[in-house]
Amino acid sequence: MRNLFLRVRDFLRQGWTWSLLVFTLLLTLYVRTLLPGVVGGDAGELQYAGPLLALTHPTGQPLYVLLGFLWSHLFPIGTFAWRMNLLAAISAAAAGAILTGTIYRLYRGPVIASAAGLTLGLGATLWGQAVIADKYAFSAFFASLVTGLALWWMQDHDQPYGDRLLYALALAYGLSLLHHRSMFVFAPGLGLLVGGIERGKLWQDRQRTLIGTALVLLPPLIIYPLFLPLVQARDLSPFLWQPSSLSGWINWWLERHVLTGEVLVFDSGMTWARQLLIYLETLRQDYTLVTVIFAVFGLALLVRRRMMTVVFLLVTYALVGALGANYRGNVRQFTYYLPSFVVLGYVYGIGLGECKRFMRERIEIRFTRVRILEYTIGFVLIAGVVLTQIMRAYPLLRGESTYGQTLDVYRQTLKSGDMGDRLVARMIDLPQDAVVLADWEQLTSLWYKQKVEGVRPDLTLIYPIERLGDFDADDRPICLARMLPIGEEWHPTNIGPLVCLNHKPVVTIPKDFMPLDKLLLTPDGDPQLELAAYRLDQSTISAGQYVPLVLAWRAPIAHPKDYSISLRILTEDWQPVWSADIAAPVLGMYPTSRWVPGEIVTDYHELAIPREMPPGRYLWTVVVYRQLEDGSFAQLQDIDGNIEVMGGVFEVVPQ
Repeated sequence: MRNLFLRVRDFLRQGWTWSLLVFTLLLTLYVRTLLPGVVGGDAGELQYAGPLLALTHPTGQPLYVLLGFLWSHLFPIGTFAWRMNLLAAISAAAAGAILTGTIYRLYRGPVIASAAGLTLGLGATLWGQAVIADKYAFSAFFASLVTGLALWWMQDHDQPYGDRLLYALALAYGLSLLHHRSMFVFAPGLGLLVGGIERGKLWQDRQRTLIGTALVLLPPLIIYPLFLPLVQARDLSPFLWQPSSLSGWINWWLERHVLTGEVLVFDSGMTWARQLLIYLETLRQDYTLVTVIFAVFGLALLVRRRMMTVVFLLVTYALVGALGANYRGNVRQFTYYLPSFVVLGYVYGIGLGECKRFMRERIEIRFTRVRILEYTIGFVLIAGVVLTQIMRAYPLLRGESTYGQTLDVYRQTLKSGDMGDRLVARMIDLPQDAVVLADWEQLTSLWYKQKVEGVRPDLTLIYPIERLGDFDADDRPICLARMLPIGEEWHPTNIGPLVCLNHKPVVTIPKDFMPLDKLLLTPDGDPQLELAAYRLDQSTISAGQYVPLVLAWRAPIAHPKDYSISLRILTEDWQPVWSADIAAPVLGMYPTSRWVPGEIVTDYHELAIPREMPPGRYLWTVVVYRQLEDGSFAQLQDIDGNIEVMGGVFEVVPQ
């Protein structure tokens, strides 16, 4: 029994044990909130670039794309899209685990090390990037790895293995430059750290200095020139910007607008202050003021013992945080905060360790009760931070992963629930050899579906959607991935959530639609529209879903007035539960006044089933109306006089 106890004690004294524990806990939470499939935008780009080994937007992220290629083809579970989402989760969990291991090595405190690692990983911003196949979780991994190795080398540089640690730090930093520009901002802090500790040794041991420099510079100098042209030659990227010369590649890689006049613009103190306030509020929401207080107090205690540590951390945090806070032109600006949040996580862990050291040095053994009280307060504060983070982030992210949002008419955010999967679900039904135009957010989902999963290779996917005019005279069918104002020469109709433009009216109902034949009349009995049929793929629906519903309208007369549509869910006793209005059919693109007699218009909607909806049978109905000049509304009715036109019945079951 004693031997077993000793083995358990020795096991718990290993830093990797606590790193593994933090990694497991974080990954478990991430998987619980992981996006289930296809997403849009830059995250969708990496969902196809990894499996295909394709060129991404600058800087190309060669290391992550290579890793994604190996991971997505060797890990046999789930779709390629889900595997790439999971790779981001593993990256973020590894960032927390590395921080845990580093703090444990510095202070030999499993509680404070685990608390620091969990606190980093549970921040809402990092957590939000850990569940989606974007590059920022891997950026956090490298920020954690480089910072952790720097702190480890700083502590043990005079040990026999000190040179090996320095080489590991140099290689890790060189590899990090193969991923994201934010890692360049770590260079000043690392330079001050190495120069301050080594001083004359850099010149005395030139061989070691040369090896370290080579480990930093050779990865980007070798991989970028080899990787970028190689993946470009595979022709698996939808980008219009395809460099063909050395200067072109340099301009492509630098994205000069990032550095001059558009994104990083230090134009006024007031603007900079506003940007900084947004950053500070995000930091507070993600990590609470307790974390900041411990960090500041810990650094103050560390000044006398390890001044170079303080300089490295403060310089790195200030530069990375300042540039991240000032980055503009991105609706998800918070993603650029992550490297600075990683540095803050280390400062927080060091703060906890220094507070522990301070208490041990100042509190005498005879004051045991005081010490217990101090430790209890510290534990409560640490646990309170972790629990606060979980309560803030988990319900929101769990809801986004399982419920998401409706596909609005512009589809500019396809990064929650199964939104991306819903967008591409009916690609199979598009006309043969169609040209599909899309924004970047939708294009990546479509590109993934076609290039990775092999759906409809005959389609031509075009970006950006504003190139519609280039195909006006094209004989091929033209489809759109979102709402776009079009000329009156077109007769648009929905095929699933996508919009196809027709030069002539469609006069046949798709074969897989359920007939309804509901003629809608004015109160005076004049026919205006006919709800001819519908397609609802599910008759039994789990609570907390968005379910596509496509209505097929027929125009019984020429050019009826402009009508709006209200789609509703009612209980069996006709009590309202949910409703959604749209100004005109086909994502608002096709006013009914433009319809011609006999024309069939298929019109995409989604039934939003609230998560709290009780199980049971429900009705879906349609109300067709228009607003009069005096502000009142005129509604159409069926032949029985009903304004709520009965569509169908479905059953809701628990999640």
